[in-house]
Amino acid sequence: MRLPMHAALAALGLLLTMPALADQYRSEQRIVETPTQPEKQEDPQQLLRITTDPYGKALLLRDLAAQAVQKHDYAKATQYLEQALAQNALSGPAAAQMKDDLAQLYMASGDLKKMQPRLEAQVKSGQASPQMLAALASVYLGQKRYQDALSLLQKAGADKPGADISWRRALAAAYIGSGHEHDALPLLEQLLKQDPSHREDWLRLAALQLKFGDKARAAAVMELANRLGFLTSAEDRLRLVTLTAQIGAPFEAGSLLQSLIDRKEVADDQANRKLLAQLWLAAREDSLALPALQALVKTAPSAPLYQQLAQLYMDRDEYAAAAQALQQAVQLGKPNGKTWLALGFAQYQQADIDAALASFRQADKLADGHASASEWIHYLESGKAREQALQAASERGQRDEGEVQLSGRLSGDTVVLGSAGGSQAVAAVASGKLTPIGADANGNADGTIPAWTGGLQRVQWPKDFHVGQRLADPYPNDKPLFTITNDNLAQYRSRLSAGHLALFAKYPDYRMPVYASRRSVAYPQAIYDASRANVGKARLTGSDELIGAHLGVPFPQPRSGVEIMWNHRTRYRGNTLVTQSTQAVVRPNDEAPTYLKQTERILFRYGNTRDPSDLSDDNILLYYLTWFGKTRSEIDFVALVHETANSLKQPRGIWVIPPGIPKMFRVPPVGYDQPFPGSEGLMFLDMIDMYNGAFDRYVWKLVGKRELYIPYNSYRLSDGRYKYAQLLTPKFFNPAGTRYELHRVWQIEATERGGKRHSFGTRTFYVDEDSWNVVLVENEDHDGRLWRFQEGHLLPAYDAQTANCAPVITYDLKDGRYFVNRLFAEDPPAQFDVPMRKAEFMPDNVRARYGHF
Repeated sequence: MRLPMHAALAALGLLLTMPALADQYRSEQRIVETPTQPEKQEDPQQLLRITTDPYGKALLLRDLAAQAVQKHDYAKATQYLEQALAQNALSGPAAAQMKDDLAQLYMASGDLKKMQPRLEAQVKSGQASPQMLAALASVYLGQKRYQDALSLLQKAGADKPGADISWRRALAAAYIGSGHEHDALPLLEQLLKQDPSHREDWLRLAALQLKFGDKARAAAVMELANRLGFLTSAEDRLRLVTLTAQIGAPFEAGSLLQSLIDRKEVADDQANRKLLAQLWLAAREDSLALPALQALVKTAPSAPLYQQLAQLYMDRDEYAAAAQALQQAVQLGKPNGKTWLALGFAQYQQADIDAALASFRQADKLADGHASASEWIHYLESGKAREQALQAASERGQRDEGEVQLSGRLSGDTVVLGSAGGSQAVAAVASGKLTPIGADANGNADGTIPAWTGGLQRVQWPKDFHVGQRLADPYPNDKPLFTITNDNLAQYRSRLSAGHLALFAKYPDYRMPVYASRRSVAYPQAIYDASRANVGKARLTGSDELIGAHLGVPFPQPRSGVEIMWNHRTRYRGNTLVTQSTQAVVRPNDEAPTYLKQTERILFRYGNTRDPSDLSDDNILLYYLTWFGKTRSEIDFVALVHETANSLKQPRGIWVIPPGIPKMFRVPPVGYDQPFPGSEGLMFLDMIDMYNGAFDRYVWKLVGKRELYIPYNSYRLSDGRYKYAQLLTPKFFNPAGTRYELHRVWQIEATERGGKRHSFGTRTFYVDEDSWNVVLVENEDHDGRLWRFQEGHLLPAYDAQTANCAPVITYDLKDGRYFVNRLFAEDPPAQFDVPMRKAEFMPDNVRARYGHF
């Protein structure tokens, strides 16, 4: 049975998050106030009597439950939530959450001793739900009946993957209280990966690891606790830095200290700068140690510091700078033989034979330099040294300096650079010449990928096209070079993603028409200039905390998977955008697709060439307003989003107006496996725009670059030549209008932190190098089987100098359905640079305009 659209919208997080404490329950029930236009106070009981929609009733009952909690009438709140669940209008995850809320309300309903018999009776009768079992276990924990609590929690499934985190946290307490500390240790580690916000979990884990003698892991736990603010003094933070270095991780220690200095959590003084330089030296990171030492010798010059600085210069073949540093060392202190030897060697490398001889003769006078110095003197006086030194200097190449990315392993920003192995990860060779936004500008070795020449320019637009019209195909005469079918699949397998190979395996008649590659993406000059300027300035202080970027691509030369995903999220998509599109669910039989219309209005703040934002002052990436309906004029559901660049500074804001209810609700931030409206569960909210979820929920592994056949230049799917009924064929989207080309893509693997909270396990992303659009995503289940495959057909909007995926197809490789959104062929063309004001996206104004269906 398929859920109606508004039932799936429970996924937007409308259900009340019910923490264990009633006050927390009340604080998370947030309904948007309207200061400028006071909202007419509707009687919820009256609305409940006239509302026929089960989903709307469920929301109103939840609202009444919150009001009852505010009055401390927990019995009434319990009754309302029971009635809300009885509507049977909520999606599975939403209903499960409300059941958990109800169980916690049972505990908040008054005297625990009074509730305990009721819960025990339910358990004894065998009718207790897992929520009831967990609630009674919580009572037993409060009474220190740890073994009884442990038994109940295990029956409730708290020890199973995916169990509610509050149950698992209670299970950890029961393990520790009942003496099962070895079972508590891995559970606490999982809890902290899943939710690092509980100070007690950190302290318990560190205490257990110290008890078991694992000082190294205890140090790592303490460092993470510090990152999250659970250690507050500078002394404690520096102790963690030192401990991390002592366990053999100087690079991690240096990264942490640099982060603490930047955040002003420890003093930026000479002692800490000296410690930082020593850590970079111990980590053999000369490009980081060099500026640290250079700064130190300016404020506190000493012979040892100059000697260390000189050694770094010589490691980098910078012998003139090394000689200058060693001469400073000689002046500041009594030089030993090794200092004179080093100076002589640096001077010899510059072919300054006379100076080198003088230094070696000084070394020859000292016991620790005599043996080596005498050999150098003999060699330099032979007459051959000058010619050989000059030749060596002329052959010495300039050092290839690469930017080093500080570790974020202990501060929530784990990234791994791996190699692409086997035929499934054919590496694309970089030429070294980059486009303004960071793509490899040259073509590939066999010429099947051309060089980038600036993208599609105005002189190449279709002859009769005018701005504002539906995009016309700029390549009308192109014909397929060949078509990939199951008959010739082996010939092209190495350049196909696992998702496309799965479609070939599932459908014998699946096919992919391949055209000549056209590198058509072009962006405005302002984006190019800003992208170049972002190099070395943009950075992540956490995986969901972007700072220092301005207007353009934040990381044109990415060094991690999460940086590439930020490039996708912040890519230029115009200054404002209005779209009307169609979406549909297609089933494997001949049943007619289910259509739904979507309207979107977007005001981009980051990447706005007319009014660029400054992330240090304006944390908003974009304002997003959307509504759905069965027809273009119908409004059945409204959602408002304020997307932020730094989620710690300001989390994403989301408000919704459900169908049939003249009230706006603010809901907790979402972005995980909640169903997207009208997709019948095929698409989750974090699959919008291919991926828009939080980055801190995953470990992002940068596999490398590949050459793949991907959907590109999808003009024929949107120019009106095909009707939706022609495109939406059973089993798979009609290939007749599709166009696949060979392009280079970045491949990134995302593994969820903290176990199986999301419906997906590993997710593999493929990002087009020319546009930073995610174009393919492979989503696996927790058994490692490919489940959902997202295919975004890239559509460069040459009139607006941007690119986006339209349409986007999500295949369910298990049940044979697929979901398509962003269909434009029968809808009005997208409108760019429509005048918009920030005020239009304020919650009170949205409610006033769209809150009456």
